[in-house]
Amino acid sequence: MTSHGWYRLAPFRWDGKVLRRMELLGGKVVELAISATRGALRIEGAEDSAELRRRIARMFQLDVDIAEFLAMTRDVATHQWVEAAGFGRLLCGATLWEDIVKIIATTNVTWSQTVRMVELLVAKCGPGGVFPSPHDVARFSERELQDDCRLGYRAKSIHALANGIVRGEIDLEKISDPRQPTAELFASYKRLPGIGPYGAAHLLAMDGRHDFIAVDTEFRRFVRETYHGGRRVSDATMLRRYKKWGRWQYLAYWSELHGP
Repeated sequence: MTSHGWYRLAPFRWDGKVLRRMELLGGKVVELAISATRGALRIEGAEDSAELRRRIARMFQLDVDIAEFLAMTRDVATHQWVEAAGFGRLLCGATLWEDIVKIIATTNVTWSQTVRMVELLVAKCGPGGVFPSPHDVARFSERELQDDCRLGYRAKSIHALANGIVRGEIDLEKISDPRQPTAELFASYKRLPGIGPYGAAHLLAMDGRHDFIAVDTEFRRFVRETYHGGRRVSDATMLRRYKKWGRWQYLAYWSELHGP
């Protein structure tokens, strides 16, 4: 999971062995320390509760069934390492709101800038170092978010998202209803402030749906260099390479990008 950069985004902190984050549980700020022993997660810093279990399940995609993908990798020489390595799940935020904000913070910037923006947003808006809620963010103006968190034009989208949720105009539970077919869910995500096809595909992956690849500069670079000798080719040509993976094509690409 640490091949996915979310572990570097506040309030996550990773020391190579333990993943830590501040979390608001039962009205109290706690520091979670999460580690793995023989494939089992060990959670320290908070008492067991339904709320904690929901958040951990989302963060580690514990409810996502990847058996079909793993079965497919066994027959592909370049992917036969996947199952033994325990690859196949992405680290997510504790809430959909957190992931939307972080995805907006990845657009048209370097990764180091994304890390810094999220760090500043948590420091300014998050009580006790937790990831701020929509209400926490809505307390500040777009200009304050832009200047103090270095969000640039992204402040407009994050501010609109937070205020839309607070006012009840944006219902994330309804928008992310898992009963929707993937294509409809993709369209629902694209209607969110600051979210286009790239962001919607990434959000789908965080739901465990890998039907769409989030096409960005890294995807184009990787496919050009790996399969086309560095030559420029169309996005459609690059995407066709992964069609054989069906609903697992984004995960197939991701495993190639972060292979052994």
